[in-house]
Amino acid sequence: MKLLDRYLVREQIGSLVLGLIFFVAIFIVVDIFEKLDSFLDNKVPLGVVAHFYLVSIPGIVTMVLPMAMLLSCLLALGQIGRHNELTAMQAAGIGLTRIVTPLYLFALMICVLVFTVNETLMPHLNAVQNRIYHGDIKRENLEGAVVRTNLAYLGSDGRTFLIRSYNIPEKTMREVVIQEIKEHTLNGRIDAESAKWEKDRWVFRQGFVRRFDRDGEHAAHFNELVIPGLKERPESFEKAEEDPKALSYWELEKYIARLKQSGSRVQKYLVELYLKISFPLTNLIVVLIGTALAIRVRRGGLALSFGLAVFISFVYYAIIRTGQALGHSGTLPPIVGAWLGNIVFGGLGLELLRRARRGM
Repeated sequence: MKLLDRYLVREQIGSLVLGLIFFVAIFIVVDIFEKLDSFLDNKVPLGVVAHFYLVSIPGIVTMVLPMAMLLSCLLALGQIGRHNELTAMQAAGIGLTRIVTPLYLFALMICVLVFTVNETLMPHLNAVQNRIYHGDIKRENLEGAVVRTNLAYLGSDGRTFLIRSYNIPEKTMREVVIQEIKEHTLNGRIDAESAKWEKDRWVFRQGFVRRFDRDGEHAAHFNELVIPGLKERPESFEKAEEDPKALSYWELEKYIARLKQSGSRVQKYLVELYLKISFPLTNLIVVLIGTALAIRVRRGGLALSFGLAVFISFVYYAIIRTGQALGHSGTLPPIVGAWLGNIVFGGLGLELLRRARRGM
């Protein structure tokens, strides 16, 4: 069977490469037309545009990969179906499950690869892509302002910093409020007129320390205050909070833990966390659907396979986005919202496969 396994996987890999080239090219062409005004208005050199899309390719591949996987599965099984090779395998006593097992194993490997790339390579490439687009193409100032105003920063240990202004070169704050929240309850608050980074620590000046308990509020004035165990450094306040969607699974998990400590809602961030696992698995589920369809429609040509792949993929993506939106709004639990597409199409694929086996 190893010979047949290699033959089937080789057929799928060949179709997969061609499908990826086609879908990535279409994506890039559409994106170029969308950004054409920016390229022309800012007189962006061709080399910069090429560099931008070169670093964008891995991200584009992960987006269109499920569509290419479905197309390659339909083409690979359609090819052996047209040559009656599938019938010959069954006549030799090889069961349907055994025939398609190598395709499932290959799809599972792709799922693991996509998750690994998203966790290791994509955060760096996203940063490079953003730097090229905003710095070299849009001509924006990447250094940002010297003074950040109305800054809100989610710190560690349940602390939230509200800062009227922060001077980056001088490492000084003006009108600082630090809220300390434990188990969704405001336990304390520190108000200071100013703060300055001195000798590797923050020194807060002229303010009040407030503590809240069952007896009410207790306030104490201070001229200078150093908070023991404060982990935030000047670099923490120098740049805007990172977009959670650009974080890795483990970084986002830590970010959610910090949000919970501060008492903030974590609904939409949990959806994004679960999507980091559920979306790579779409590559396996579309192969499940593809094998069932290819077995039932054995003599479909390229046009039929392409049409099925595009139609199913767009419906799949639509359900994924719907589940994501419902999860963000709280209509669905986060894990259900993130997995809605996989639940619907996974069940559909299993049912189609059951019917295909029964009809053989």
